Amino acid sequence: MSELKYVSGNQIKLTQRNESLFLDCQIGDELHTDVHLVRPFPLSNPHEMISIRDKDNKEFGIIEAISDLDPESKKLAEAELDRRYFTPQITKINSLKNEASMWRFVVETTRGPSDFFVRNWRDNAHELTSGRWQITSVDGGRYEILNLDNLDERSQILIEQLL
Repeated sequence: MSELKYVSGNQIKLTQRNESLFLDCQIGDELHTDVHLVRPFPLSNPHEMISIRDKDNKEFGIIEAISDLDPESKKLAEAELDRRYFTPQITKINSLKNEASMWRFVVETTRGPSDFFVRNWRDNAHELTSGRWQITSVDGGRYEILNLDNLDERSQILIEQLL
């Protein structure tokens, strides 16, 4: 495998073959098939320094900034990262109850309604910045509250019992 390369958007072309979950990546005259993209800094810098990895998860390149990619490559990169880092944003908490030593959330998100359980709140909910929370459900799903103050009053009252 070739050495790790930092590439700007104009040096790279991403494509996707029909019915493939993976991308193909052209860097100069090198073609890498069945690659996937990883965000080294998914919360603090989600659109820059994107790792390009082969099917064995070996990193061979870094995309400096997604915004510099051509429109089709940018679209493919964003779709791949959205699939890999699926994190709906909670916009409303309809119900929050303690059931069998777990918290059951019934919420509205940017991706529609959701129902999930959280065990050990202190281990599975993290305040990323003031008022911004990331919550991990028992099945590994990730949810985010961008700003507690932007939730409606009832949602804020419900979540206060955990804070």
